[in-house]
Amino acid sequence: MTADLIGSFRHRLVVPDLPAPAEYLPLLEEIYESGWYSNFGPLARRLENRLLRTIGAPEESCVTCCNATAGLSAALLATGRTGGVLLPAFTFPASLGAIRAAGMTPIVVDVDPESWTLRQDLLDRALAETDACAVMLVSPFGIARDWQAELDICRKRGAAVVIDNASGLGGPRPTKGHGEGVFEVFSMHATKPFSVGEGGAIFSHPGHEGDLRSALNFALHAYAIPGGPAWGFNGKMSEFHAAVGIAQSNRFAAVLDRRRAFVAAYRKRLASYPDVVCPQDLGKAPWQFFPVLLPSAAAAERLIASAATVGIELRRYYWPSLSRWRGTRCLDACHVAEDLSERMCVLPVRGIAAGPEDERMVDLLFDALGGALARQSH
Repeated sequence: MTADLIGSFRHRLVVPDLPAPAEYLPLLEEIYESGWYSNFGPLARRLENRLLRTIGAPEESCVTCCNATAGLSAALLATGRTGGVLLPAFTFPASLGAIRAAGMTPIVVDVDPESWTLRQDLLDRALAETDACAVMLVSPFGIARDWQAELDICRKRGAAVVIDNASGLGGPRPTKGHGEGVFEVFSMHATKPFSVGEGGAIFSHPGHEGDLRSALNFALHAYAIPGGPAWGFNGKMSEFHAAVGIAQSNRFAAVLDRRRAFVAAYRKRLASYPDVVCPQDLGKAPWQFFPVLLPSAAAAERLIASAATVGIELRRYYWPSLSRWRGTRCLDACHVAEDLSERMCVLPVRGIAAGPEDERMVDLLFDALGGALARQSH
């Protein structure tokens, strides 16, 4: 796709939806008056406490960070482990990058064709056959999942668990408060439903809080406890971003309702396309965007190209499969993940009230989908 075509999109895949400056201006005044701009300041702590109240469990802590990738690395460092980390081939490359940034070795594993998550049978075998000491489970597209079966396997094998739920902040959390050795990380990037521009949050057992803050603050002894991370980095959330997060939390219930209403309209129209697979339970995610699995890679390519001609930006996700990244160690061939990455497209979702422009976008999008599938049948 040419650069001039990319610049011509009238309907971008993601439109950042942050609170207006007036909604967090009083908090900026607080920052100025206190003179505290970073280093786990009062607003960052306030945001952590608010997130704990709304989506946390009584036996959890919440630690904010500068972004979710840093949060994943910090969680791995907080485990005190070294060696291999299992992760699914069907995920965003930040998952793999966070493992490498923590000084550990990623080992890519294929996924289940129905859930799009790491295969349970391969998880057990990989822990038995490799040097992996930790597992990164991924909630694709922020879709909530009960990870109890996977957690049981990891506990049996003595592996720590980091759940990468980057797109899921604000959605349900079936797996929470599951004790030591389990972390769940969320993103607040500008493209995410709960956006502050750049940021993240890590939920874990309270016993890990000191290690997490240490890993995010150069492993300084002020936060370290015996046996904590040997080294760390600067991964703290600034007070500016925490201010935006507090303002975002005040409006997010309405944003979430609108995003789910948007995808409900997609789901209703997609019922007429039996060859397209999409999530059925719309309450399981806050929906950064809406994934649809096309019947072939060619159909996905036709849909993306056709939508672009009418000014709509679509993308494949998660493409390419991590198994195709240079220098990546794989347990086995990752045929399912590679097939999914070729056929999976994501549709735009909006957190503002849908107007005529958005309705027109959806009409144009389904015209493009109909055309892409009609050519598939010939």
